Amino acid sequence: MATNNISQFSGSDVAIVLHKPRIPPFLTKTYEMVDDPNTNSIISWSLTSTSFIIWDHIRLCSQLLPQYFKHENLSSFIYQLNNYGFKKIGLQKWEYEHYWFRPGKKHLLSNIKRRNQNQKIQEHCYQENYYNGVVTELRSQRDFNVTLMSEIEKMKEKQDDLANRIASLREYLEKSDAKFRKLLCLLAKGIKQVAMQQAMKNDEQTKKRKVEDIAEICKNVVEKKMDDLVAIKQVHEIMQKKQEIEIEKKRG
Repeated sequence: MATNNISQFSGSDVAIVLHKPRIPPFLTKTYEMVDDPNTNSIISWSLTSTSFIIWDHIRLCSQLLPQYFKHENLSSFIYQLNNYGFKKIGLQKWEYEHYWFRPGKKHLLSNIKRRNQNQKIQEHCYQENYYNGVVTELRSQRDFNVTLMSEIEKMKEKQDDLANRIASLREYLEKSDAKFRKLLCLLAKGIKQVAMQQAMKNDEQTKKRKVEDIAEICKNVVEKKMDDLVAIKQVHEIMQKKQEIEIEKKRG
């Protein structure tokens, strides 16, 4: 039967059929499972059409894996994806990609090869080195964070100390200002008292000067009056002598 079917093709067609790459069943079933629009709520192509996303891994295990692979083991499915070079992308969802795994291009599945043991060992070594590098980087970052936190604590202590010093200085300045104001008030009061005393002294001196001036004036007036009285007396005496002389003339 197979011989009769092959005889229907030409020699070149037979060569193409005989040399057609065999696609592993796992890849074919996975492609059909992802490509089925009826299961888009469980698993589907991503919006970029460069990967596929497992939206509901519980229903995937209970419904689709038994249907396509006769088991319910999600870890086994993921393990097979890793063996064929699929890479998980994204941290918050189950998303996987492969360069040759594209919607509408099922024929490209023939380019996907299963990794051999050497590739697994090399990838394991790479992952281990990467892990060690990440661990070293994390430790370095942790040490840096510890040092940074220590420096921050020291800076905080210095800041607190500086704040305390500023508060003490402000308190000292406020007290000094209060003392200075009090001293100014006392000084102003003293100056005012001295000014008042000086004014009173000036008033007394002025009054004294006025009294002395009045006394001098009175003295001058009295002296003038005395001079007038002396003059009047002299005139009276002259007039009296004159009368006496006239009386004597009349008698003689």
